[in-house]
Amino acid sequence: MKCPNCGEDVTDDVPFCPHCGHNLEGRRHKRKLRFILMDVQDDMRFRHLASAAVITVVIVAVISVLLALGTPADDQGSVDTPGYGEPSDGAIIVSDTSFIELSRAFDDGDMSARLDSSGQLSIWLSDGASEGFSTFTWILRDEYSNTSQAITKDTADLTWVSPDLGRYTVTVHCIADDGSEAVYVGVMDYLGNSHVQYSFVHDGESYSVYVDVSLDEFLGCINADGVPDDRRHSPTAESGASFINTDGSVELLSERLRNAYLSRNPGASTSGQEYADYILDFVQSCFTVGSDTYYHSTSTYWAFPAETLYTSVGDSGDLAVLAASILIASGYDAGIAVVNGHGFVAVSLDSYTGPSSVPEDYHQLRVSQNGTSYCITEVDEGNVPLGCVDGSYGYSGGRFTYYGQAAGEGSGIALP
Repeated sequence: MKCPNCGEDVTDDVPFCPHCGHNLEGRRHKRKLRFILMDVQDDMRFRHLASAAVITVVIVAVISVLLALGTPADDQGSVDTPGYGEPSDGAIIVSDTSFIELSRAFDDGDMSARLDSSGQLSIWLSDGASEGFSTFTWILRDEYSNTSQAITKDTADLTWVSPDLGRYTVTVHCIADDGSEAVYVGVMDYLGNSHVQYSFVHDGESYSVYVDVSLDEFLGCINADGVPDDRRHSPTAESGASFINTDGSVELLSERLRNAYLSRNPGASTSGQEYADYILDFVQSCFTVGSDTYYHSTSTYWAFPAETLYTSVGDSGDLAVLAASILIASGYDAGIAVVNGHGFVAVSLDSYTGPSSVPEDYHQLRVSQNGTSYCITEVDEGNVPLGCVDGSYGYSGGRFTYYGQAAGEGSGIALP
């Protein structure tokens, strides 16, 4: 797998990234790997490289070849945020509400793709691209979950069974008998109305909710004409708070979360500390944490909550915006806090008794703003109780601190 913070390759068994120190525990594969590669020409036998170590070796080898061929480095280290609109002339139309956009090697004519009536997607190299090669290692990467599958074949084609919505990079590493090599990389964006089931645990009980985001809502967020770049890319709390939104998918999700909670806890309150903690468990558990540098090729990118719900990916700021949006839709006074570029959710409660226990290296943090006290909470780590943050963050002298030093400009609490 790749570290969602710095993009470097790491093995699946390490709790922290050896390159940047990012905490990897509990943040793997929140978005399920939803593709199967089949070798149809070989009696439907396929090789699924389930070992992350093996996948990493293959990916590293491919990246080495790409670098040797002079491919720009940012092609391996980031996933550009695409600008979407109506399907292009070269798009594969799946239904009235979904389509697949193809780019990179598909645009160059080196790769082609076709969706058949059974829902299987065939991908193949052109005769010119495959000529002279005898072995083809295909790597299909789900960019939203940072996970991959690979298959090695003696033919220059691939069958993808039951493709699902998402952004995928298709890489084929071609090797000839004399050892010569070539690499082709294509990108596929499968867009449509999203209907995804999320599961999480709160207070020892398992919960499950469906999240629906229409393609129109997602595209409206991605292509939001009314959002200037200086607000989308500004690392301040005020900029982030302007992306809090309770309409559409968030309103529907808040209703479904409430129904799921009351089905397990009939008559329980949905306005106090316990229910707010339940909402935060959903946000902390169900999304892949990834850096804006990797996913958007920029140091700061604020995502609307519908974007995060659609892709299942966000950084601390995006998850704070999502959590605040759900809390507000559920009747709470909430916003976000930003400390040196790191996002937290801020929620005011009529009564706060604190958690039953505070995780090691964490502490409780409450901040007063305009006479209202807000519980500040981490959202990009799992199982962090309401009102708790990493011990390196604090508040003193009327401003946030980081390792005891005053936080940088743009830090603070902001409400929508």
